[in-house]
Amino acid sequence: MNNIQKALENGQSIWLDSISRDMLRSGGLQRFVDLGVTGVTSNPSIFDKAIADSDIYDESLKEYAKDGADRQTIFERLAVDDIRDAADVLRPVYDNASKCDGYVSIEVSPTLAADTTGTVTEARRLWTAIDRPNVMIKVPGTPEGVPAIKTLISEGINVNVTLLFSLDAYTAAANAYIEGLSEFVKAARGMPAAVASVASFFVSRVDSSVDKALPEGHELRGKIGIANAKIAYARFNEIFDRRLGGGGSFFPLHTTGAQVQRPLWASTGVKSTEYSDTMYVDGLMGPDTVDTVPEATMSAFNDHGSPGSDLTTGLDEAIAQINALADAGISLDSITDNLLIAGVAAFADSYESLLGRIEDKLKSLSN
Repeated sequence: MNNIQKALENGQSIWLDSISRDMLRSGGLQRFVDLGVTGVTSNPSIFDKAIADSDIYDESLKEYAKDGADRQTIFERLAVDDIRDAADVLRPVYDNASKCDGYVSIEVSPTLAADTTGTVTEARRLWTAIDRPNVMIKVPGTPEGVPAIKTLISEGINVNVTLLFSLDAYTAAANAYIEGLSEFVKAARGMPAAVASVASFFVSRVDSSVDKALPEGHELRGKIGIANAKIAYARFNEIFDRRLGGGGSFFPLHTTGAQVQRPLWASTGVKSTEYSDTMYVDGLMGPDTVDTVPEATMSAFNDHGSPGSDLTTGLDEAIAQINALADAGISLDSITDNLLIAGVAAFADSYESLLGRIEDKLKSLSN
């Protein structure tokens, strides 16, 4: 087995953090699936790059602009096509995994991060338009996003909670899933096992911010991202404890066949040359998790990564590292708060760039 397949055997699903129409039509996504990849995530910057780097979208752009649709509508039509096709490629994975894997994620507009009602409305529209059971709608884990997550899960709409940086935000996302799923079960809206969610906890961005605040050569540099994730994973195991009498709030749902909301490690591409290019993938390997990985990082992991389990060890050390950071006068809460604000802004900027790209393309195609 290759390392991607070994990771899956050890309980972690590797998802590709990339999608393009060229990848779909050339069989590139199928080749990743053949390697052992079991899911795909997307965001505006990924679509922006795909449209910029290829003319494969040109005919669809012209077709979808004929009725005078605005830029947002044109993008949504393009994205729905690609997400639906990717879901079809991954459908055998979904079926073989009994609905526990094989998902493709699409994001609601980042401009709605502070709009609960708008998020729910757009998520419902995307879910209906794509019409595939193995799709997840990405909703930011902002204070306004949390009630939207609960509502969508209660309606049986799969959710990928994104932009999680802090333990409190992760806990809120997990509880929203459980509350939403409890409503779904109480209302008898369908099979609980068919509802899925992941909680996307960002990693490398934490290290990038912490490292800037630490002096050169400090022992905590490059340590806090993984430590923060390990503590979140420990919280996951507390909340989703499936043992009778284990104390977790998920147990009653577990008896209905419901899925846990798996932690998904996001932002796992290494941004500093000081560290191993597989540091985050290697360090966050463990049961009941997902890692969404850029192509370059995936190639590196498959070539020389370590697919053993690291998440289930070193919790005490992780807690000590977080405490040492506070002793050094650095507030991790302030850093994660700022990262959420910056993350929402960056996604919104990427979305606006994408819409501008579509507008420019349409102008060039009309000449």
